[in-house]
Amino acid sequence: MPFSRTRTGCFTCREDGYKCDEKKPFCGRCIRLNKACKGYGVRLKWQTPEGLSKSKLTKNKRHQRRSPDDETIVPDPSRQVIKPDPSCIIPNDVRPLDRYLLNHWSTTLATMVSMVSAPRNPFLIHLSPMTSHSIALRSILCSIAACHLAILKNDDSLHTLATRHRLIAVSSLRQTIQIDSPELSLAAILMLQVSDRLFIMDTGVDHLSGAKALISQGGVNGRNSSNASFLLSLFSYYDVLTSVSRGTSPVFEFDGRFPIEGIESMRELTSVLRIVGQISRMRSQVGEELDASGRAVEEILNTLDESDGTIGDAGLTVQAYKHAAFVYLYRVWYNQGAPHPIALKHVRSCLSHLDSVPVSSPLVSAQVWPLWTSGCETIDPDQRQFVRDRIDAMYEARHLPSLRRIKQDIMDVWKIKDEQRNAIGVDNVDCIKAILQRRQREADLT
Repeated sequence: MPFSRTRTGCFTCREDGYKCDEKKPFCGRCIRLNKACKGYGVRLKWQTPEGLSKSKLTKNKRHQRRSPDDETIVPDPSRQVIKPDPSCIIPNDVRPLDRYLLNHWSTTLATMVSMVSAPRNPFLIHLSPMTSHSIALRSILCSIAACHLAILKNDDSLHTLATRHRLIAVSSLRQTIQIDSPELSLAAILMLQVSDRLFIMDTGVDHLSGAKALISQGGVNGRNSSNASFLLSLFSYYDVLTSVSRGTSPVFEFDGRFPIEGIESMRELTSVLRIVGQISRMRSQVGEELDASGRAVEEILNTLDESDGTIGDAGLTVQAYKHAAFVYLYRVWYNQGAPHPIALKHVRSCLSHLDSVPVSSPLVSAQVWPLWTSGCETIDPDQRQFVRDRIDAMYEARHLPSLRRIKQDIMDVWKIKDEQRNAIGVDNVDCIKAILQRRQREADLT
């Protein structure tokens, strides 16, 4: 049978004269030989300048430093041309594989973790330029992207790549934390926290305490830098919601000075988040001190404005947080949930506001905590079905493992609560403590 040459293999195998298995995004031979797979598709070839011989061109190329732009960028899995946001800066000196991962971070994942769409997405505006100066930050972003792509492609080799990048990030952070800019180190630490939460890595490492130590040294000042303001707000957001999942006080005193993600339009949501932190601090109080704190927080929540004309996804999310805060307050203050009518009223209002926000909205990235808090307390079958359907829809839009685990945790809490309510007629089960005791871990609330 005559040999038939194909033109569909990767450029690396075609240049080497070997058959390519055409696995996407990188062929098996390149991965096995640790070669830079140059991808597939059409390659443009520039015309030789008139009067310059082929031999002279070859000789000149040997003496010229190859430009990073000459490297073939691995195409996007959808094979569509991606026009990154202008703020998506990828350093010129990265390998094609890492460029592919950073592109996935910039065009896909960054939009999932932020409450703001491009081009105002603060993760892109503040973190992308930092990747040119921090190997640790660049590596953890590559790790996050590889984790997500592994799920999308069902490819275990990408999980291995993600682990490798994470180890590089941690190693680099240890070597540079004393000499790098504190902002660079804080950015890397916080993205390690984000990675652990999104991809359910129960590493046992307390990144937030490390971030607190770095901030306490005084090297990160939000008054002098928009980057620092963003990082401090990000730290505060994760600190408060982690305090809920741990059943402890926040590790840092959150004064609400820096709005969530450094965005002024998030001031109202920041105010409610600060109240959530105050409720977490009540867990260590008893007796008259607990009652005084409970009354004070309840009064503050009652004074927050709620008009019938709540505007936009941001306003709906703020109101969902407010009602979830009431539910959380009554659980911490009175250990009171269903079937108490006041608690169930706030559960119903919270879920109704969440239902009004489309799953495609960037604000959905902030809605796991109110969905968890009200979802765990509801006893209404229709509301429970809404919670299941909502989480399923969120997963289909984002494919983040934390969403699947949060759904399973909520269903486990329902079972525990229903058993106790059927036995004694009331529910005194704290959903956070139920997961801590049964699963020996925190719930994924961010």
